[in-house]
Amino acid sequence: MCGRFVFHTPLNLIARRYWDYQMATGNMVARYNIAPGTQIASIRQSPSGEPRFDYAWWGFRPSWADERAPAPINARIESIKTSRYFQEAFNQQRCVIPANGWYEWKRLENGQKHPYYITCPDLERGEALFFAGLYTPTGEGTSLRVAIITEPATKKIHHIHDRQPTLVHPGSLSQWLDPAQTADELKGRIRRTPGDSLAYWPVSTDVNRTGPDNNGASLIAPL
Repeated sequence: MCGRFVFHTPLNLIARRYWDYQMATGNMVARYNIAPGTQIASIRQSPSGEPRFDYAWWGFRPSWADERAPAPINARIESIKTSRYFQEAFNQQRCVIPANGWYEWKRLENGQKHPYYITCPDLERGEALFFAGLYTPTGEGTSLRVAIITEPATKKIHHIHDRQPTLVHPGSLSQWLDPAQTADELKGRIRRTPGDSLAYWPVSTDVNRTGPDNNGASLIAPL
């Protein structure tokens, strides 16, 4: 699964780098310990075809579902095409969640778990990873909810965790976000960011604790 991640690249740089789109600088705060239930940056395609940058609640609940229904943070790529919960969003409401990396916890021989940070060390200023995502309007229609799509982990990081976010290659962003592309048309055509480009290292267990006072860059520092 993907239950904690990092995002510190300014959105206006991402808009210019990947979409040649100018947007206001804004007051984005670098976040090194993003947890479920908070608002996260997401990118979808507007009806005019331009990118639309939103902040959405991390936890997916279709607008038709009762407010007491589950709000999963992840959607397994193996089942989203047939899942009643995710099927409509997969067909029409795809997005990406920009990130610089994510955390996974590896189970040690003593039974305890230790956090690792996983990233692409070759990312330059203004660049990011893109988690495949699904979005849905809230019941009130005033904001969005999102889930991050996951898939089996690549061989390089499988020993840390058996799942990872589905990473959309920058060259496939327009296809993935285009609601005119059907699920069948997308099959086999969406390029992934290569697993060999990823790197990982153990980090402090300080990342286990969430909250606004535990959000510094030191959390991703190698031990």
